[in-house]
Amino acid sequence: IGAKKNFHQSILTQEFKRLKLDYIPSHANFILAHVNKNADDVFNELLKKGIIIRSMKGFGLPKSIRVTIGTEKQNKRFIEALWETL
Repeated sequence: IGAKKNFHQSILTQEFKRLKLDYIPSHANFILAHVNKNADDVFNELLKKGIIIRSMKGFGLPKSIRVTIGTEKQNKRFIEALWETL
């Protein structure tokens, strides 16, 4: 399971780099990304598309989101929706 998580995490971080987003590397099953936009707005836009992430605004990071590392299919759907949202 760890190798799969690392693989999927690397795919997400590559996409964050393509989007020119800063992120905090993690050993957990989620990644914190700075989206340079109001995190609550990004949360709501992604939620409309059926994607659930967590806004970090309540934690003092108004332009950051936390994303759980999912399956290949889930991650692909998230990245496509994120590109459309940003």
